[in-house]
Amino acid sequence: MVTLIVVLFLLAAGGGLWLARKAARRERVSTPVALGHAAVAVLALGLLTQRVVNGPKVLLLNDALLLFVFAALGGLLLLVFRLDREPPPMMVIFLHGLVAAIGLSVLVTGYVGL
Repeated sequence: MVTLIVVLFLLAAGGGLWLARKAARRERVSTPVALGHAAVAVLALGLLTQRVVNGPKVLLLNDALLLFVFAALGGLLLLVFRLDREPPPMMVIFLHGLVAAIGLSVLVTGYVGL
């Protein structure tokens, strides 16, 4: 199960990198890619939540979940900018990606330790 979660977060990260590159170049961001990025990340977040609640207690997975929740909150902030048709600040994009990348690192570290 954790393997699937890691793969889903890696897919979301790939889409997120593509979106961040577009935003950095001030190019129009593709709505289907943004929605796909969000959908895959939410699915992975839900599966990780289920694993943390129902599975054996692994503190690194709990930490990863907390980091991904913070990253999701950053993603919601980016959505607000998108709905207002304003370009999001690159600092918010950077922090969203950084927290998610740290969360993925913690998740993989916890998974390797299982």
